[in-house]
Amino acid sequence: MVMLSRFSRKMRSPIATQIVNHALGKVEIPVAPQRVIVLHDSILDCVLALDVKPVGVAYYPYYQFAGERFRGIPPDLVANIPEVGSISQPSLEKILSLKPDLILGLTFQKNSYQLLSAIAPTVMFDLYESHDFKERLRYFAQLLGKQEQAKKALTNYHQRVQQLQQQLGEKLQKTTISVIILQGQNFYTYSSNHVLEAQVIRDIGLRRPPIQQNQKSSYLASSIEMLPHHDADVLFVKADWTKENPEPLSFLKQPIWSTLNAVKNNQVYEVNCSFCGPLAANKIIDDFYKYLVNTS
Repeated sequence: MVMLSRFSRKMRSPIATQIVNHALGKVEIPVAPQRVIVLHDSILDCVLALDVKPVGVAYYPYYQFAGERFRGIPPDLVANIPEVGSISQPSLEKILSLKPDLILGLTFQKNSYQLLSAIAPTVMFDLYESHDFKERLRYFAQLLGKQEQAKKALTNYHQRVQQLQQQLGEKLQKTTISVIILQGQNFYTYSSNHVLEAQVIRDIGLRRPPIQQNQKSSYLASSIEMLPHHDADVLFVKADWTKENPEPLSFLKQPIWSTLNAVKNNQVYEVNCSFCGPLAANKIIDDFYKYLVNTS
């Protein structure tokens, strides 16, 4: 639904707007917003992939000591974008000074919704209601008036998937891929519907260990004794670096680790905890080229 409206008395002429659904209801936003503020890096990936440079962005504070302020986002893409505080404590003063016409945040920030809405139209996204990164991209493309850019980004992704399939050849059917996330004294796995790397693995057609392939719950914690069930030809390890867990790789010093076939064959690779958009999906494809194709 598109209509003409005014967001501010200072505006000299009406602008085209649309009513959109979001996690907290409906909101009227510009059809083609020009000054967007992003309050979480899980949204930032999609926004940047749509060729939109935000006027302000909130950083992810829990990875600062590990050298990442925006998970999975190439630093050059966020260079010179003003920061508006952390995702947990965005600065209303800084946001107001940047004069946004659209603010994008997540539902865990909903306590600030009324204050943010007083500054500019605000959309709150529920990260757990839409797990598929393609659906997320299309949603944000609708908000930003960038549907054609979304089509191009997804076409490029699918072309890269097809090219990788061709490059893998027989490996596509023969190679099993395992992905685990280390945290404390446990490791975690996600179902193929709930996390980006599992979606990319599924799109490519690579196989995962049965215990991961058949996992019903979206998020499963396992003790170290379960590690052999997650063995595969190639094992990707993601380390959840936090202040409370500064050395997650110490988990790998335990004796059971050396019994895995992937470890014995030197086919274990540490990868970054990228998040959930086309930029990160393409980074995962890059990793597969690096570790599965360009191995000579």
